[in-house]
Amino acid sequence: MQTPADPERTAASMNICNHGVYFATEQSLPQGVMIQVHLKMPREVVGDDVAEWCFTGRVVHVESLGAANDKLGVGVQFLYYEVPRISL
Repeated sequence: MQTPADPERTAASMNICNHGVYFATEQSLPQGVMIQVHLKMPREVVGDDVAEWCFTGRVVHVESLGAANDKLGVGVQFLYYEVPRISL
């Protein structure tokens, strides 16, 4: 994930569908901010040699994952995506 003013960070998705993704992170993201999410998709899922999809989305939900956990759960709604093609 990446906001324009922040460096790239790595996060593992906890839930994903065709409309968005939910992941845990230590970075505080305000609702409404636009971010880019780069997802590595296995060939078995997409049926192609595309290694990574780039989604642009909006943070729509942020919640604490509990007092014992300093991470936040972040929900992002996908607005559009790009699929880089491999040149042959």
